[in-house]
Amino acid sequence: MNRTFYLQLVLLLALVLSACSPPSKVAVVERKTVDPRLASEKIGGAYIRIAEPGDSLHGIAFANGLNVNKLAAWNDLTDTSRLLIGQRIRLTQPIGFSSKKASKKVSRKPRAPSSQQQTRAKRSETKLVRKPAARSVVKQTQATSPAFISKVIWTWPTKGRVVANFAPSAGRQGIDISGENGQAVLASSSGEVVYVGNGLKGYGNLVIVKHNEEYLSAYAHNKETFVREGQRINTGYRIASLGKNKLKSNVLHFQIRQHGKPVDPKKYLPND
Repeated sequence: MNRTFYLQLVLLLALVLSACSPPSKVAVVERKTVDPRLASEKIGGAYIRIAEPGDSLHGIAFANGLNVNKLAAWNDLTDTSRLLIGQRIRLTQPIGFSSKKASKKVSRKPRAPSSQQQTRAKRSETKLVRKPAARSVVKQTQATSPAFISKVIWTWPTKGRVVANFAPSAGRQGIDISGENGQAVLASSSGEVVYVGNGLKGYGNLVIVKHNEEYLSAYAHNKETFVREGQRINTGYRIASLGKNKLKSNVLHFQIRQHGKPVDPKKYLPND
């Protein structure tokens, strides 16, 4: 055998031995689990609502089931009535947020009423409601006492029969009260009007009244509204007239919210 043969044999044996040897271990780098929200927060992200014409902080809070004081604190706002078109409103609590900020009461400056709102409000103030649902005669006057009270006493917002009950699982966050088209819709309790408009999808012409730091009430699908934002009203004040919902039925959709969350109005309203 010549030298070339031996060299080829040695190389062949080396290849066989390398094929039979166990594979070398590859270093495994353990990756940390990433919290998507935390990662988003680090680059300035959050769930955001872009303010559009007619938006108010109370309206945005209502639409998202949030407490307006918390929403204002998350966005470092002290005046809930001043939103700029295109302003970014975060809808989630910032990482490391202090709850003490949310405990501070926010103020709101009433919007200047339009001439149409002034006419309607004046017309409403001069009328008498013959028989509100609370079964008492109430003169339409502005609230002269403080608008916010510690204990809210509720009355029925209009006459009629409840045709749809509170059922959050079915998407019903209040009750529907049937009635005659155009009949009086009354403030269920004293408070301050914090929203008037039709910018919230699914509610039509909507009025929201804040009663204290805990409760507010909402009146949807109105035919006309007779109040303006920032106006203080007493129980039984005629705030609107009953209109039609998306099914063309004559109903008032009525909600009560506690700390921004819908609750069953029938548990708060007096028995018939």
